[in-house]
Amino acid sequence: MSEATVEAANDLVASAEPGIIAPTLTERIRERPLLSLGLAGLAGFVIGGGASSRTGTAALMLIARTWLRQAATDVLASAVTSYGTAKRNGSG
Repeated sequence: MSEATVEAANDLVASAEPGIIAPTLTERIRERPLLSLGLAGLAGFVIGGGASSRTGTAALMLIARTWLRQAATDVLASAVTSYGTAKRNGSG
């Protein structure tokens, strides 16, 4: 990478507004407070050493299985409801 490219990149970073990330994070927390609380609790549990015990690992696996089951159900439901809509709308 040339020096001019590096300087241009540094200028772009320096000119960026410092509060760009904070409002989007705040908006996301306001939109989904329970999810934010759960993620914060999970991070605290893992960082605090709760995952190092067998009970902690079992609890994390239970939560992961439940979350993955819900995610798979949502994806499958979305795929079923949108199946064939492009052909019906004339764009397929």
